[in-house]
Amino acid sequence: MSARIDEQTWKQISAKLTDAEALRVLRQLVDYVAERLKSRIDQVKSSKDAIAFFSKGREFLTINITRTNLRIYFQPSSGALFGKEQKFAVEKVSLWEGSLQKTTGKYRALTAWVSKEEHLPAIKKMIDTIPLTQ
Repeated sequence: MSARIDEQTWKQISAKLTDAEALRVLRQLVDYVAERLKSRIDQVKSSKDAIAFFSKGREFLTINITRTNLRIYFQPSSGALFGKEQKFAVEKVSLWEGSLQKTTGKYRALTAWVSKEEHLPAIKKMIDTIPLTQ
């Protein structure tokens, strides 16, 4: 499935997200997620506040749009695992304590903040941890 965001929604997003670099990051991020996870995505919902990707009816990755940056939520249903010791070259990362898998010691969910193009390689690497099938 293609992650089609209509032009009206992009205009609304542009009005809210006034930082041009963050808007470029958002477009590149949406394109990357749509291409890399196309085998997994069966629905995309978008508004001026968020772009959410769904698989089998469950939201697994959400990009929240603020006035100055993007918050990317890796939901537990994404299948990604993150170690507490891992470092990511993004603005900020917050592991979801309730998503800790006791057997592996890894977290099944986190939030990452990005706004600069320099953050793209790191957030793409994080997205790459999401399994292509679930």
